[in-house]
Amino acid sequence: MDSIKKINLHDNINLTLIQSKKFKTNLVSVYIQRILDKNEVTKNALIPNMITNSSNKYKTLRDISNKLEDLYGASILADTSKRGERQVLNIKLVTTNEQYLDEPIFTDAIEFLNEIINNPLIEDGGFSEKYLKLEKQNLAERIKAKINDKGRFALERCFEEMCKDERFSISEQGYIEDIESITGKELYDHYKNILKTSPIDIVVEGEFDEKKVIEIIKDKFKFERDTILTIPREEYKKQVDSVKTIVDKMDITQGKLVMGYRTNIDFADYKNYYSLIVGCNILGGGPHSKMFMNIREKESLCYYIYSSVEKYKGILYISSGIETQNYDKTTDLIRKQIESIVEGNITDEELENSKISLISSMRALTDSIGGLSDFKFAQDISKTNLDIEDIINYIDKVTKEEIVNSFKKLQLDTIYFLRN
Repeated sequence: MDSIKKINLHDNINLTLIQSKKFKTNLVSVYIQRILDKNEVTKNALIPNMITNSSNKYKTLRDISNKLEDLYGASILADTSKRGERQVLNIKLVTTNEQYLDEPIFTDAIEFLNEIINNPLIEDGGFSEKYLKLEKQNLAERIKAKINDKGRFALERCFEEMCKDERFSISEQGYIEDIESITGKELYDHYKNILKTSPIDIVVEGEFDEKKVIEIIKDKFKFERDTILTIPREEYKKQVDSVKTIVDKMDITQGKLVMGYRTNIDFADYKNYYSLIVGCNILGGGPHSKMFMNIREKESLCYYIYSSVEKYKGILYISSGIETQNYDKTTDLIRKQIESIVEGNITDEELENSKISLISSMRALTDSIGGLSDFKFAQDISKTNLDIEDIINYIDKVTKEEIVNSFKKLQLDTIYFLRN
């Protein structure tokens, strides 16, 4: 059984220790939280690769690669992600478990990680303009590349229109038009402010000496702190006055349909929330689901179709790839599948298959290193603090009546269609 312990180090820096004997590697993750803000998302999106490509001690990517080799082939990963209306900067270091090596390396690994985060390469009071220019080009390419994944692009456009006046509409990857004006000094000043004012979570997952790890992290991680910003809870309730229909045209062969529903269900209301999750799986969670069986298989109207829930904002969305001429029939049939659930047309087999699918997914979180780290961080920021068995228990106890009650709260907000 995995053992999890959480410690508050100081100044809103939390340390979570996850003991697991499943892996031959240890993982240290550093999560830095920001509020999704159009004025800073692009700067934040530049930072992870800026700090992992050079530091004061390791001035080039080659120097960093050599150090990772010295740490027995360790690897460092960094990115930004969107968690509700938070933008999270995430730096991960994966190292081999010391018990499989001839020498201890954890102290050295933490010193290296602290160097990367707290001592970036600075020239003339700012980030290196040479490295920044390259990273600006890389970020611009990543933003442009989003359009290549038409399904993902359609989903983001739906949320953009659906949550137009809400922070959730902001892209965590930033905006091309904001990239060029950012200078090395401006970005470094912003980064220093981030480290001083953001909630920071450090999560260590693997097999390790708990007491030793706590001492090393307290000793080696050096964060200068100031007043820590408060990140408010997302608004998850919204009354829909009228359904928005948005159509974009592009030179594509397959149309992309996304339908966004407001659930008006709080993720901390466990009974209703996990009833919604099971119901969503019955609706479009896989080959056993109503939409897959009735829209894809029986009617052959779509190439793919699925439904999912955005936990933090209380949104249930349906995504599908269809021919343009099948738009009306597909949207009509999707509505009918939801009405069917609201009317209580749920078989014992549908309920059982959905529970099995969801419980298997929960158990799979422990199959690879990092799964539990991300799960625990998500629980912490939502202040729910459930463990995997708690969630499995809630899922297992969901009844048909509870699913019906949760689906009665659904309100269609936005239909987005990307067509040829």
